This record gives sequence, structure tokens and C-alpha cells, in this order.
Amino acid sequence: MSRQHGDSAYAGVTLRPGRCVAAVIRDATVMALSCGSSGAADPAGADEVLGAIAAAAPGDIQAVTIDPSRLLLDAVLHPAADSAGTGRVAVIRIVPRAARDPRLGRSPAELVEGLVGRRFTVGGGHDLLGNELCPLDTAALARVCAHLQRAGVRGVAIVAPGSQAQPEHERAVADAVQAALPDAHISAATDFGGQGLVAREATVILDCALGAITARLLNVWEDAIRRSGTGAALRVARGDGGYSTPSRARALPALTLGATDALELCGAAYLHGAEECRVVLPRPGGHVSGDVRHGLAVVRSAELAGIGTALVVPTAVLAPDPGVSQNGERRWVRDVPVVHADADPDLLACVGAAVSQPTAWIDEVAFIESAEHLERIRREAEERVSAIVMANGAAPGTAYLTEASIVAVPYSPAGTVRIRVRVAGAADGELRRAHGEVRSEVHGEMQGRRPAEPVVP
Repeated sequence: MSRQHGDSAYAGVTLRPGRCVAAVIRDATVMALSCGSSGAADPAGADEVLGAIAAAAPGDIQAVTIDPSRLLLDAVLHPAADSAGTGRVAVIRIVPRAARDPRLGRSPAELVEGLVGRRFTVGGGHDLLGNELCPLDTAALARVCAHLQRAGVRGVAIVAPGSQAQPEHERAVADAVQAALPDAHISAATDFGGQGLVAREATVILDCALGAITARLLNVWEDAIRRSGTGAALRVARGDGGYSTPSRARALPALTLGATDALELCGAAYLHGAEECRVVLPRPGGHVSGDVRHGLAVVRSAELAGIGTALVVPTAVLAPDPGVSQNGERRWVRDVPVVHADADPDLLACVGAAVSQPTAWIDEVAFIESAEHLERIRREAEERVSAIVMANGAAPGTAYLTEASIVAVPYSPAGTVRIRVRVAGAADGELRRAHGEVRSEVHGEMQGRRPAEPVVP
């Protein structure tokens, strides 16, 4: 978990439906900012928060990292609560043949299926190792593109089996759709990796549905940053607890989902001065715990609360608190220190956002023939994810490997492996590892309110 030295200050902002919560880290001090009730997605709310940040650390705000994950998730879970709304999506499945059972042609998650306006099937696809299952049906693709053009569709989600290993068919479909609909937001499963057609399809549907609201939100905050005159960089929190640039968040908004949980873990670890720890977080249904390693939350692809199906974007791994034994001690394996997060959850998320680093992650399948081939695939995967973390805002030469695993895929041909690689970096040369303490006062009083207790879905 990184922080900056000298007089520079870094801010983290958690966006909630109808309000914002913020914190500023400067030197060894964490300053909690009390924010008013102005909307997080409107210019007045953004100006209000940025004004409080500038007042807390005048003249030296280097970056503001916003966490829009709860706001975006709420737009999906409770569409009526979001005036901007989420978009309806056209879905194109690239499979050898269309599902005969209508239930197999839908997403098993009703919430996800509710975002779908139209569904199409185009012949094609590959197996897990990238072998073509059948040629791409270009005639069917032309008919689908003509239909989409007539309907004026603004968002298209594309998914094909095996595109993690061979994205050729997905890319051809995406190119054809883009030519027919130049202004459409197109989400392709190959951009996310991961395993499972259902999880990959759900991810691109959510990504596509959130495209318009994410773009509007980021426009508001980029304009507010410019009006503030601070010269601060705007960063966007990711589901794995890192951050990326606004342009990357616009292109792949689903990668922001689930960020708050990971940021709470990192914020609690930072405040307790721990790089390696297990964090216990309070939740309405009971305590949960998650791990922090090297200052980063331990993450995996999983299901977000309320979605109804797994996604392929990495989010924090949270497990129920094992409770207390008869002698009053918690039943922990004491491999690392245990941190009990007793600060306000919103503050923890803001601190985690302020100290976050640019990160990137890939999850894919490969076929290896020898130890030399395995080493080459591993090296190429690390090089690709290092390039992604650079696009997410890391400075040249600062990328470093934080996690790498290569495991055999069961029930698959010998030599089939799953590769997961995670890389982090630094935004500039001033980043150092250290920790702060929470200052007791609240800066930037707005309408006399302290941040309210969070509503956790």
C-alpha cells in the first residue's frame, strides 16, 4: 500500500447514491472530510467535495481517486433510484448453434437478463484451447448488424466460447458492429478474460449497461477537477483495490464493480500500519474477513451481492467471521496479524482509494508442451499485464509482479493450464510505503453533517 512523502496530498472519494464521502492523506495524517447531501453524479456535488479537499490541503493535491462502484451497482440493483438510468443491451452470442431450450438462451440471473433488450446468435466460437468449433457465420452477422442499425441500438455485448484463447471471432463481430453503429458502446468478453460462458456474458452485459452512466459520471468529475484549479490527477478505483485512468474506466466500467470492499480492506490495513494482515469488517449480517498481502487486497473472480451470478472481474475475497471460541478467543489461524476495522466503513474506503496503486490482472487458459514453453508463456503473460498496468496509470519502470499462478485445468487435455497474473505499479517516483494515523477532527464541514452509516447491499 503506497503513500506519498513530503507535502503532497492525496484524496480518496467514495461515491454513494445522493452523497459523497472523502478523506485526504497528507504526510502522516489522514483527514476525514464531512460531506453534504449533494448528488455524487451532479456538478454541484463534485464541486462541493473537491472544494473541501482543496481546503483541507491547499495547493498540493496530487491526485483524487474516486470509487464509483456502489453508485454504479445501485444503478443496476435499483434503477428507479438513479435518474440517469442504465441502458438496455443487445447481446450477441457466438456459438456453433443457438440454444434449443429458451432457458439456455437466457442468463440464469434475472437481474442480468433484465438488462437485455435483444438477443442474437451468430455461428462460430472456439474451444478452451483456441481450436475453431465452426467458421464464423458472416451472413448471419450481416443480418444482425442490419437489424441493430435499424433499431438504433446504443450498447452491444459480445461473448464467444474460447475467446480467451482465440479472440478472432469476437473481434470480427465487434468490428462489424462498430462499422454499423459507430457511436455504440461495445463490450467484448475477450477484454475481461476469466472462465465460464455464463459469468463472462454477465460481465459484458453489466459492462455495456453501465457504459453511458459511467461516461456521464466521469465527465462530471473531470470537469469539476478542471474547475477546481488544483491540477490534481483524477483516478478511478478498480474492483481489485487498485486504480486506473478515467479513459480505461470508460472503456471497461465493469472493472470498477466491487471496489469498495477491497478499498475497505486496504484502508484498514493502512491505518493499522500493516502490509500483511487479515482484516475483520462489520456487515449488517455479521462480520466478514479478508486478507491483505503486500498492501493489496487478496482478490478473485466471484459473485457480487445482489447480481445473482458470478462475474469474471476480480473482487475482494470476503469470508464469514469464524466467531469466538468458548474461551473467548477468535478461531483464527495466526499466520498474519488480525486487524479489526473499527473506523467508519466509508472512511476506510476513502483511505484505501487515496493510497491505492495502479493495478492490472489477467486470467486465461493456455496449452503447454514443455518446461521451456511454460516459461515463455509465463513471461509473455507478465509482459502483457505489465503493459496493461501502464495503461492504467503506472509510470514506466515501476510495474512489479504481485501474484502469479499457473495450475492445471482438471478434465482437460494434458498440458492445459490456467494462468493468473496480477501486477501493480506506481504513478510517479515519489511513492513510498508508510502509514498514517486518523486525525480526530473533521475538515470541510458541509451542512453540518457527518457521513452517514453505509448501506451495504
